[in-house]
Amino acid sequence: MSLSAELLKPRYRKLKRRNRYTGHCYVASEALYHLLGGSRSGFIPQVLRHEGGTHWYLKHRTTGEIRDLTFKQFRSPVPYHKGRGSGFLTLKPSKRARIVMKRARLHLG
Repeated sequence: MSLSAELLKPRYRKLKRRNRYTGHCYVASEALYHLLGGSRSGFIPQVLRHEGGTHWYLKHRTTGEIRDLTFKQFRSPVPYHKGRGSGFLTLKPSKRARIVMKRARLHLG
């Protein structure tokens, strides 16, 4: 699996995680964004509040297609219509995103 406990930010390491996706939405979305080609892909990072926390995912700017690799962390459906476009903290993949991307490429062959 590309997402693992050592990639979690400290505040998520302290929580009793509900499942393996909890706390990984930002890095998973960042890695996927860059694997898809960044801004050339047509996907835009989105953020919203859901079930007491911040949630990140990608939305295609013209088709509206949603790519959310960690939606299974939630008990209820994610209200994607409430999301707003946002940028990541870095223009290039972060250290954590580079690790996820490397792992994903190994799994994809």
